Amino acid sequence: MKQSIFLLLLSLFSCEKDEFTGNDALIKKISITSVEKDKTYEISIFLPDNYTSSEEYYPTLYVLDAEQDQEFVADYCRKTSKMFNIQNVIVVGISYGDSRNMDYTPTATSYGQGGSEAFMNFIKKELIPRIQQEFRADTLRKNRVIIGHSFGGLFGAYAFTKHNEVFGNYLLLSSSLFYDNSVILQYEQQLRPANNQHQQLVFIGAGSAESALLPANDLLYQRLVNFYPNTKSIFSLVPGKGHNTSKNTDIENAISFYFKNR
Repeated sequence: MKQSIFLLLLSLFSCEKDEFTGNDALIKKISITSVEKDKTYEISIFLPDNYTSSEEYYPTLYVLDAEQDQEFVADYCRKTSKMFNIQNVIVVGISYGDSRNMDYTPTATSYGQGGSEAFMNFIKKELIPRIQQEFRADTLRKNRVIIGHSFGGLFGAYAFTKHNEVFGNYLLLSSSLFYDNSVILQYEQQLRPANNQHQQLVFIGAGSAESALLPANDLLYQRLVNFYPNTKSIFSLVPGKGHNTSKNTDIENAISFYFKNR
């Protein structure tokens, strides 16, 4: 088991980047030098096709690992909104200010530096207010989404447990919930009374071949089913796929789940 977790951790940093096929004029770039983090984050904002010709306010989808995934996410959101004939979202890609094993990990271990709380404060206190100030982003919790893969999914689960007031929708892909003896599951149990009456969507996805991380993800899903009456959740497996090969299919399934159920 330790060897399989080690091999999984080695794969956390190797992902291919997908190209955006929409209108480049609808991509905006901003930089935020965080007081919370003392780091500069490059932020990419992908606006819906009809943004300039309407006065609508839009849900926002915040993408971790933006360098790898933001364009694929934005593309599939655009396609899915057209498919379902439903309002699209503003996609916000968050670049690396610190390394993933700093920003996305909740505790300090030999694999991570435990910077999730400071990174969450950056998102909550600096990034979201800036997006809402400069773009027509809906301010309601139910219209904010976070999506992350691997350590990014771990951080999404951290947001779900520790800062449930920020996002109303969680798309957690191949989440490294085994991290630090599944500390996230400890947080879930401790904070369940404060979180389990909230309305929210939670997508948990993985490849069926990801044996090292499936037990903790399944346990989180079972707890959602049993203890969160107002949460709509699903545990979706991509047959025969591993940690990186399942990712794009997982992203598509997660976005479809969100658009169908929001």
